[in-house]
Amino acid sequence: MLGANVTQDTALRSWLALGAVCSTLLGWLIGVAIYYRMPMSIFARGLWFAAKATADVPALWAGPTCGLLVGTAVFVWVVRRYTTHFGGASFVTRLRGPRMVSQPILVAQTRKGKGQLCFAGIPIPHAVENTQFFVGGSTGTGKSVCVAGYIESVLARGDRLICIDPDGASMRHFHAPGDRILNPFDQRSQGWSIFNEIRTSYDCEQYAISMIPRSPSTEQETWNSMGRTIVSETLTVLVRQGQGTTERLVHWLTGAGNDELKTLLAGTPAAGCFHGATETLASIRTVLTQYITPHKYLPSGDFSFRDWLENGQGSLWITWREDMLQALKPLISCWVDVTCASVLSLHEERARRLHLVCDELDSLEKLNYIVDAATKGRKKGLCIMPGVQSLAQLNNIYGREDALTLRNCFRSVFLCGISELDTYTAEEFSRALGEHTVVRRAQGNGQGRAGTGRAAAGMRQDTERIVSPAEFHLLPNLTGYVKLAGNFPLARVQMRYKKRPVVVAPLVIADAFLQHPQASSLLFTAPAGT
Repeated sequence: MLGANVTQDTALRSWLALGAVCSTLLGWLIGVAIYYRMPMSIFARGLWFAAKATADVPALWAGPTCGLLVGTAVFVWVVRRYTTHFGGASFVTRLRGPRMVSQPILVAQTRKGKGQLCFAGIPIPHAVENTQFFVGGSTGTGKSVCVAGYIESVLARGDRLICIDPDGASMRHFHAPGDRILNPFDQRSQGWSIFNEIRTSYDCEQYAISMIPRSPSTEQETWNSMGRTIVSETLTVLVRQGQGTTERLVHWLTGAGNDELKTLLAGTPAAGCFHGATETLASIRTVLTQYITPHKYLPSGDFSFRDWLENGQGSLWITWREDMLQALKPLISCWVDVTCASVLSLHEERARRLHLVCDELDSLEKLNYIVDAATKGRKKGLCIMPGVQSLAQLNNIYGREDALTLRNCFRSVFLCGISELDTYTAEEFSRALGEHTVVRRAQGNGQGRAGTGRAAAGMRQDTERIVSPAEFHLLPNLTGYVKLAGNFPLARVQMRYKKRPVVVAPLVIADAFLQHPQASSLLFTAPAGT
């Protein structure tokens, strides 16, 4: 009898091993019966003779060999198909909570034909596509492999893609003619300005939030809020004056003196920001410099996220090289947030499929519109899949409550291995996969009528985590847990790395930055006056 603490997978293998032994023995018995053709009356007595003769009679080896091969084949097939990797002790039955099945079983339940998205190697039912996806795990555990597989399935069926792509890791394999690239340091980049998105007066206020994000710190948010007011009113004034260019915007918000900017914004709601202590205005100007300065790198052009979403074709790649991130982080975050805000202006069309893949979401600034895009964008056909390394880092960027609200938007998850030192993320991942209540056999010692010990068996209910935090620390690379939205079971899956050809260079440095790093073309040289 198997021990009470044996896992279900171990118990399954034990029974299968016993079955393989029985299959081998049965094969030998059949071989003996065929070779000796003994009548049933003496068959039992003849087995001893046959057993002693087996080593010297090669014809008797065929039966047990066939039995062993059949038993081994069944062992391997059943283990591969039904091993769940559930780490808890075996149980009699599950009363409540999510189920845990093997990867092949989950694939069999979710495969519904051709044209399905692929998430961590699992085909996604069409009803689950707009429930939003989440990929979490430490560096090198398999997030990028999951992202690449998802992108490949998106492009294979002709859906449109917006990919926030560090180091061009995905673009180098999936870029196609007609795709657009955004990276001010890349020669192939589209020219963009925030003014390209402005169609009505309230757009200035809407996109000012994307340019200067909200801060989880109450004190810092005070300065950010005033900075947004100044940005919004500056956008409005420049549009009215016919000076709606990035060069003029950067000049006024980072280069112009306080008195000049005060004069420009006189009579607007932003005028009040210039009354008060000098230190207050200095804090506001610091915020403006931090978030507006990266816009100076932008090449001029007429690319518009709103126009591309409404009428464009192909995919959009927002890329950077890691040494560029600190210089471009506010700008990249602005682009992603403008995309989320622009999606909300699209007309409702559930048949549309637009995918926003944002690897390393926790490397960007706070995105103010991503929660609205994840919840309300579903009606517009938007599917979002962010990658996150650490939930603690997400809390630091968004604040604990806002980070929890953001996580609540993603109902289908793939959770990979976590560093041993990041116990918080491992604990949260374990809680996210849920608990189940199961019935197990409980054994004890009782006294029989004759005073001798006898086993007394009963049943007990246990409520426990399906996956413990420690199991996330022990996961091999390219391995993780998939839980799809709805009543689909949980499964531990193992992905395979797929080598793909490089079709385009991940970065082609623009000539101005490559040849003349100190040239005036890198910085705006607008005159101080208007």
